[in-house]
Amino acid sequence: MNILVTGSNGFLGKNLVDFLKSYTKHNVYEFSKRSSINYLEEMIESLDIVFHFAGLNKATDINDYEKVNVNLTLKICNLLKKNPNIVLFYASSTQVFLNNPYGKSKKKGEKICLDLENKFHNKVYILRLPGIFGIGCKPNYNSVVGTFCFNSANNLELKIINPNKEIELVYIIDLCEQLSKLIASKKSRCFVDIENKNKITISELARIIQNFKDIPMGKRFIGINQDLEMKLYETYLSYRKINN
Repeated sequence: MNILVTGSNGFLGKNLVDFLKSYTKHNVYEFSKRSSINYLEEMIESLDIVFHFAGLNKATDINDYEKVNVNLTLKICNLLKKNPNIVLFYASSTQVFLNNPYGKSKKKGEKICLDLENKFHNKVYILRLPGIFGIGCKPNYNSVVGTFCFNSANNLELKIINPNKEIELVYIIDLCEQLSKLIASKKSRCFVDIENKNKITISELARIIQNFKDIPMGKRFIGINQDLEMKLYETYLSYRKINN
């Protein structure tokens, strides 16, 4: 299949591109900030799938959420309607349920994508993504895991806000594996249930990551959260390696 990934230089997009190129035989094309919308228009007839991951999740000007998350999505869907055989996967967020500028922009993006299916019959999958973490996630941007791991690895303070707040996390490789399987899915439009999610409080997440400083490399984890801890530890080590 011919697959295009928008936001291909971002954390999610880059990892999905690398995963598909490494483990599948699909033809994978990239669309980033440097790409022209004309590039997409030129190849629209040859595409089978578009993963629309380009978006903004942190901005100093709240109007930028509308410009990127809404207007870019509208431009892309206006092109996709020319080829109803293209399947669209849209990276939304669990924040669509929150009353904040980012969540509102993602909710509008969802509506644009669903209108594409309702009016032009493209199959659409909505991915309401929780917090994603793994090697390469940006600290001090939109990943609490990345921030905690970076700060801990560099002996910086972990600033813990809302310690009792429970969050959901998914490991980037687990997510890429699920998305790869969805490519072959024959299901009709759906809001995709993200698999392998982990619920954890901010304080517990901080405790686990802070304890990594005293754990020798090669440590085997045991217990209820061993899978999550191994993936968090791998992420933590990626920041420690930078400095050693």
